[in-house]
Amino acid sequence: MMEPFMYRSFAELHERRHWWFVGRRRILASLLEDLLREGRDLRILDIGCGTGGMIPVLSPFGRVTGIDPSEDAVRYSRERYGEAAEFLRVDFPREIPPGEGHDLVTLFDVLEHLDDDAEALRRAAGLLREGGRMVLTVPAHRFLWSSHDEINRHRRRYARRELRDRILHAGLEIRRLTYFNTFLFPLVWGARLVRRRLALQGDRRSDFRIRQEWINNSLSALFGAERFLLRLFNLPFGVSLLAVAARRGARLSP
Repeated sequence: MMEPFMYRSFAELHERRHWWFVGRRRILASLLEDLLREGRDLRILDIGCGTGGMIPVLSPFGRVTGIDPSEDAVRYSRERYGEAAEFLRVDFPREIPPGEGHDLVTLFDVLEHLDDDAEALRRAAGLLREGGRMVLTVPAHRFLWSSHDEINRHRRRYARRELRDRILHAGLEIRRLTYFNTFLFPLVWGARLVRRRLALQGDRRSDFRIRQEWINNSLSALFGAERFLLRLFNLPFGVSLLAVAARRGARLSP
């Protein structure tokens, strides 16, 4: 758990500017625009909202509730986006937020932090209404494991089949399952190999550092450009996985 002042630092220095967050927001905004193009008054639950970085992407589609186990994160999210969403301190999945029948439930890079990800998915699925959607992202490939994962308290990275099985066992139907962060996969893989060597020498810093602004902006643009390909087809490999699912038996529009 971060100290209170660190949430502000994280949001301003990393979540707002770092190429990974910027690129991911562009990709998810594009996907949600296509997925929810007919919905503008939806009930949305953002599980593990952190400092609220995805609220500007979600709020155009309806009424958003963000939940997080950290009171400090919730307090800071209210400070940033209190007019756009409701924020609650909920230690999911041990605790369940009030209310059911959500049109959209999101878990953006949350499952990898939880001890029991299967139970978390099952409980998240129970918060969906019939016809509702779940959108989630997770880090992919165990061979990419590095000190970055340890610093960020990840429990695991996922194989595609592993995530598919988790989703199906939660009683959900998979509508889409694709890798992303594909263009930068060779660069990330190489960086993780270097990071492992440095970790052996005592350097265990996270990847969330911005060195040269022009490099960061270039990586943001390259990563975010994947949204155009993802509108056409799934990507065969990548640093992360993205899934769209719905309750089994729910009738969904294409």
